[in-house]
Amino acid sequence: MFSFFKKKKEEKEKPKNIKLIALCLAFEVANADNDIDVRERDLILEKIKESIDLSILTENEIFEVIQQEGKNRVSFYDIIHDINKNLDKKERIEVLRMLWEIAYADQVLDVDEERIIKRSAEMLGIKPSIVLQTKEEFKN
Repeated sequence: MFSFFKKKKEEKEKPKNIKLIALCLAFEVANADNDIDVRERDLILEKIKESIDLSILTENEIFEVIQQEGKNRVSFYDIIHDINKNLDKKERIEVLRMLWEIAYADQVLDVDEERIIKRSAEMLGIKPSIVLQTKEEFKN
């Protein structure tokens, strides 16, 4: 009845670093075989340029932060938790697409890269059919 007195529901603001968190997961995929190919690195740098404000740090400096974070991290469960908490289903599928794109950047899908992607997708609540569909997009 007095709905005009109620405050409008404010849209939940996502943390500004959620894109960086997703890129940390992409780095984990690229580094799954303990060898980041120059094409994988270049693609990660391109993703950094597309998604992060470079007014404070350059893409190479951000890549170094991601790389250091990967060395310090025991597992990527915290990354998955942050992604699940802050992204909707469509955005989580976009993260999955980025993971496949990074994995196929060097034209070779390593078994460990695929394992990390499939495990991440499962933890992100993405159906196996969508995982396979997005994989096929980048396979060819």
